[in-house]
Amino acid sequence: MSTQTTAVPALAPQFDLNDPQHLAMRKLMANAYARHAIALERGLPESAARNLGIAQGFDLMAWVVFKDWDLSALAAELETHMMNLERAHFLRATA
Repeated sequence: MSTQTTAVPALAPQFDLNDPQHLAMRKLMANAYARHAIALERGLPESAARNLGIAQGFDLMAWVVFKDWDLSALAAELETHMMNLERAHFLRATA
């Protein structure tokens, strides 16, 4: 007799739009992302770095203060995306 196991794909974390904390954080994250992108386009690396730091703070706040692992994962994804955007911007500028 053999048993067959199927892997259940892990669900990606999502914003819970019924949770006021998630709604508020979503707005703050979108604002930081927009300011980061604008700073890169305007050639303001200090401002871009400041907004990247804000994104890093979101991850820490979600994890330590709220103990909300989904929100922490979303903030970490935002931080990673912002770092990739910054890297791509500087590579394009030096090309």
